[in-house]
Amino acid sequence: MRGNEIRQGNKLVGVQKLHTLMKSTREMPVQTAKLLQGAVEATMTKNGPIFVGRVYDSCIYRIGCGSIYEEFALKFATADERNKFANRFEAACREIGLAVHQSY
Repeated sequence: MRGNEIRQGNKLVGVQKLHTLMKSTREMPVQTAKLLQGAVEATMTKNGPIFVGRVYDSCIYRIGCGSIYEEFALKFATADERNKFANRFEAACREIGLAVHQSY
């Protein structure tokens, strides 16, 4: 029983980290952040994967929630900002139990 409680606690912490990340990303419009967060949470309930990719020689970061065909293409001011967001996003997704595949 204790193992399930710990996993549930980790998921809640991961979801909170995801909420905080979405709120703190200045370069992402509020509406996009809400849509992305909703897509991640829907993927979490379906136990689906998250597909991610950093576009080479650009500041684009792509996220597919459950499918690579419906993606969010986020553009950041610098590749460094993109990488910071990507690392935190992928860590939060793994913490809530989602499989993160680098496929783009």
